[in-house]
Amino acid sequence: MNAALLSPDPAAARPSGKRRLFKAALCAGAAVLMIFGAKRGADYLVLREIRARAPQVAAGLKMDPPENRGAYVIQKFSFESAPGQKVPVTAVLPAADGRRHPTIIFLYGIGMKMKLYDEVSEAVTRAGFALVIPEQYGRGERAGVKSKGVEKFLDVRRRIVLTILETRRLADELSGLPGVDPERIYLWGASFGAMTGCPAMAYDQRFKAAVFTVAAGDLQRIVRDSPYIRKKSIFSWEKAAAPLIAEIFRPFDPLLHVGRIAPRPLLFQNTLHDELLPVSAVQALYAAAGQPKDIRWYESPHDRPVRKAIEDAVRDGLAWLQEQDRALAK
Repeated sequence: MNAALLSPDPAAARPSGKRRLFKAALCAGAAVLMIFGAKRGADYLVLREIRARAPQVAAGLKMDPPENRGAYVIQKFSFESAPGQKVPVTAVLPAADGRRHPTIIFLYGIGMKMKLYDEVSEAVTRAGFALVIPEQYGRGERAGVKSKGVEKFLDVRRRIVLTILETRRLADELSGLPGVDPERIYLWGASFGAMTGCPAMAYDQRFKAAVFTVAAGDLQRIVRDSPYIRKKSIFSWEKAAAPLIAEIFRPFDPLLHVGRIAPRPLLFQNTLHDELLPVSAVQALYAAAGQPKDIRWYESPHDRPVRKAIEDAVRDGLAWLQEQDRALAK
C-alpha cells in the first residue's frame, strides 16, 4: 500500500482560519465576560460599603477651647470615624443663647480648604444655622505625602469612600455638640462635596434636606460631553483614559443614588459657564432626583467662580434652607 495514503495530510490536520478566528473570538468573549463579572462584583462590594452605616466609636468628641467672635463662636473638635482615624472638624455656632440650632454639614470641593468658613460664618449664623465642616481625607491636617500614579488613584477612591462614611459618622456625634439640634441636620455640598454628599444623604434619613452646588451625574456622560475633555487632543492620555476611570468610579456616580433621597427636598445650584460639568449631565442628575426639587443657575464658571455668583448662591441656599426648616418645625 502506498505510504503516502497512510500518512495524514498536514494541511487537513490544521484547523481552518475561520475556526481559529472563532476560537479566538470565544476566548476574547469569555475574557470580557469574566472582567465584566469581576467589575460588577467589585461594584457590589463598594456599594455595600457606602450604604452600610459606619460603626460608632466610643471615643466621642475631643473639644478645643472655643473662640468667641462676638455674634458667633468657632468651636474646633475632632472625632474618630474608625479606631485611629481622627477627623478634625470646625463648627461655627451662633452666640450662646441656650437654644439648639438647625445645623448645616458642609462638604467642600476637591481643591477647597476648610478655612472657607471665615467668608460665610456671619451669613450662616445670622440666618439661624450652625455650620459644621469636617476635614476630608488628604486635606489640611489629614494631608500626607503627595502620592503618584496608582497610589494617587487609590487615594482619590479612599477620599470618596471616607467622605461618604464620615459625613454619616459626624451626624452620630452632633448630639454631643452644644447648640446643635441633631433632629434638624441639613447637608450642603459643593462640587466633589455635592457628588459625595448625594450617596451620604441617600442612605441616611437624618439629613432632612440638601443643597447640591455644581453637581452632575452619569460619569460616562460627563467624560463624553465635558468641555474640558472635548478640548483635549485625540492623542491625550486624559481623553483616552477618561471612560475607563468613569467606569471604575461608577459605584459613586450620584445618578445611582439621588433617586433614593426623595421625598426629602433638594436644591441644585449650577453655573451657566461650567468648563468641567456638561449641562447634559447636570440635567441627567436633576431628572433622576425625586420631588420636591428645584434648580437655579448662576452666571459663573466652575473652577474660578465669580464673587457675585458665590454670594447669590450662599444667600439663595440659606433662604431655601430656612424655608425647609420652617416646614420641618410645623
